[in-house]
Amino acid sequence: MLRSLCGLLLAQLTVSVMAVHPSSHSCDSPIYCEGPILKTVQLAKLFPDSKTFVDMPTLKPESEVIKAFNAMGGTNATKNQIEQFVKENFLDAGAELNMLTNVSIKEELGWIQDIPNPKYRGWINHLNHAWTNLTFEFDYSKLCPDCSTSTLPVKRPFVVPGGRFREFYYWDSFFVIKGLLLSDQDTLARNMIENFFDFIDEYGFIPNGARIYYLNRSQPPFLSLMVNAYYEKTKDEDFMAHALPYLDKEYAFWMTNTTVEIKSPNHPQKTFTLNHYTTKNKSPRPESYVEDYKTVDGDVHYPDDVKDRMYADIAAGAESGWDFSSRWTRVKSPSPHQVANYEMLRTINTQNVVPIDLNALLWYLEDSLSKWHKQFGHGKESKKKSRHYAQQAKTRLEAMDKLMWNDDHYSFYDFNLTSNAQNIEFTPANLYPIWLEAIPNHLRTNKTKLSHTLDAAEEALRKYPGILTTSYYNTTMQWDWPNGWPPLTFIAIQSFMNVDALLDSKYTTRYGTSYSELAQVLASRYAASAFCGWYKTGGSVPGVLPKIASTSDEGHMFEKFDVTAIGTAGGQGEYTPQVGFGWTNGVAMWIFNTFDNLTAPADCNQNITINF
Repeated sequence: MLRSLCGLLLAQLTVSVMAVHPSSHSCDSPIYCEGPILKTVQLAKLFPDSKTFVDMPTLKPESEVIKAFNAMGGTNATKNQIEQFVKENFLDAGAELNMLTNVSIKEELGWIQDIPNPKYRGWINHLNHAWTNLTFEFDYSKLCPDCSTSTLPVKRPFVVPGGRFREFYYWDSFFVIKGLLLSDQDTLARNMIENFFDFIDEYGFIPNGARIYYLNRSQPPFLSLMVNAYYEKTKDEDFMAHALPYLDKEYAFWMTNTTVEIKSPNHPQKTFTLNHYTTKNKSPRPESYVEDYKTVDGDVHYPDDVKDRMYADIAAGAESGWDFSSRWTRVKSPSPHQVANYEMLRTINTQNVVPIDLNALLWYLEDSLSKWHKQFGHGKESKKKSRHYAQQAKTRLEAMDKLMWNDDHYSFYDFNLTSNAQNIEFTPANLYPIWLEAIPNHLRTNKTKLSHTLDAAEEALRKYPGILTTSYYNTTMQWDWPNGWPPLTFIAIQSFMNVDALLDSKYTTRYGTSYSELAQVLASRYAASAFCGWYKTGGSVPGVLPKIASTSDEGHMFEKFDVTAIGTAGGQGEYTPQVGFGWTNGVAMWIFNTFDNLTAPADCNQNITINF
């Protein structure tokens, strides 16, 4: 079995080529990146979460920390010695962070005051104030002159997701910014975008998050969507002109490093170019060191080249934002004897999957840059770029149509390079082209066909009482059933609304549901899930909703939700469920700014049903 698995993995090495990110910077810290200190401390398992250690700044200059490590015996030290070494040489995780206390909250936001339901109105007003708990800056004055930290320095404040995430992240920030703009926190929203611009200047791309150990990968390219959201709110044309060169550079990064050529299964003489997630990585991710080590170097023995490929695929899965999911594995269902999700990850195949969501995002970037260079650029060069991006968008849309659109299932799918065929399975990623309007003309003009593009999503909503499931596979990985995620809820609702706008009222789903009703049901379920989760963990509204007596907290917003019930946090995956939570708050605020007839559940402790 092991021999055949290794052979299959080795065969895959010829399908696509791993790329080197074009940065003069890399994870080269002797403490926080691959090396004897990181391996020794992480494998000692001093903390339940591998991320804790790599987020701890040094208490002493880096050179002294290295000397102390060698003096205790280095890699031969005992667990007690390692524990003492960490205690004597490191500060607490996140010690260089300052929570900002001067975030000015606008108290009387008209759209919040217009929410008719008093429970929901009080809750959303609470979320409007919650940015103060999530807004930070790095303060290096807390560290000694030659002390080390894993943070990537930025000049401006930022919003963190919450929980174990003590830094800001790439694609999370789009949903955070949507919420900030609704809170009239325009300056903070722009600061976050400018921090990303600075990363592009410094590193040549936007890393996964603001830590040195994320410099080997990016995340889904949402920068153009952030820029557009800011412009829609402010109408600042100077900002758009300022943004263009950064967006050009980001596009160049993706096209230089992540393209893959694919021969059409139906027309072998035709070759298309699309993009996939790919990394140059040959070791465990520092923030998930123990988990990755168990997967690749644990109780099995792979050849070095197979290990390298697995580590690269794992990091590429993290680059996707869906870490981890059956989308990236060859085996979709765990064996009856599986005890941990790393057994599924041993079949990871990320770099041989061409994701529909990534390519829809890059189409949106191409389409937007074509329009924006024409509207906000200057001179002949911008006109030339506008034409170039228009052609790029046209070429990509043709490739997505030929390789990823399925006329029998009325859906887009990921394309698998290993099988040279589509992965015919439902995930909300399939909705990205509908959300971003990357819709081929034959589909846009065929309203009967277009009306069926959301059938699979509606089926998923009818199958479970909560929000939209991430997949139908129970793999124990967190981007699978039974978890539903705030960003995917946002994308699905927008997709329902887009189809509703493109069709007239005589068109419905195959169940006879209108697309506006689909949007309304999912919005209602999300609102109830997030609200009840918050209320059951201590949330309250003065004079309207008393606090549950048995709770000691002030209410939690969860990172993800269980789709089998309304108001329950999601679970599974590499780490315990997180609270905070930036993108959950942003999506909730957007929903209440978009839908004006949502009613809070009468009793969150009862089974809640929101049907069509």
